[in-house]
Amino acid sequence: MKKIWFIGFLVFMVLVSGCTSAPETAPQQKATPPQQTSPPAPEKADVRIDNFMFFPPEIIIAKGGTITWSNKDTYLHTVTSGDFDSGNLNQGQTFSHTFNEAGTYDYWCKNHASMRAKVIVK
Repeated sequence: MKKIWFIGFLVFMVLVSGCTSAPETAPQQKATPPQQTSPPAPEKADVRIDNFMFFPPEIIIAKGGTITWSNKDTYLHTVTSGDFDSGNLNQGQTFSHTFNEAGTYDYWCKNHASMRAKVIVK
């Protein structure tokens, strides 16, 4: 009797396992990373002239935005480009320029050739 019961149990297990199948899994979709948007370019920015350098050496500003340079150094410096020129700035003096056209503007100090920087207008 035990043998019949055991064979019946095996037949039942085979039938049950054949009738059921593993659940199908839906194809997994990869999540798209959120798109990073850059913050809008500022409309005003400041550049510090100190230790024979422009800080920051590269700055981004919005079209129509204004940058103000402040000479914190003890030496005379200029803020010069093909589009603008501050003339000599003494310690504590400032110069401002409004950028009405998008583009990249390299600038320098006429008195110190190694002093170079860049404005990017978006």
